Amino acid sequence: MNRMYLIVITFMLVYDFFPNTLPTIVLPKIILGLLIGFYLSLLFKKNRHADDRAKFKEQVISILYLLFLIGLLTALGGKSSVGISFNNAFLWVVLLLSVFPIYSNWRKAKKEFP
Repeated sequence: MNRMYLIVITFMLVYDFFPNTLPTIVLPKIILGLLIGFYLSLLFKKNRHADDRAKFKEQVISILYLLFLIGLLTALGGKSSVGISFNNAFLWVVLLLSVFPIYSNWRKAKKEFP
């Protein structure tokens, strides 16, 4: 599983919930470097998943991790400057839209490995 995008999103969410904790000059450079590394890894990796089961697992773990991270940052007293919260309907719409490809990969994995 390529975890580079989760590291980038983690940094971005921590910075969004707690903008005064990290210097504003250093963080954008770190995020920019991680984003460049992530995109380069996508360019040079042709077959990212060996099978549909691996893709399904990665999608489920990513969604659960992001929900956990949002909950943790909120519980630690952070408040999103862009409005990411469990009360935001847009978050739930995006999660609902992400369920469709996850379900599709689950069906493919189920056919592949009965």
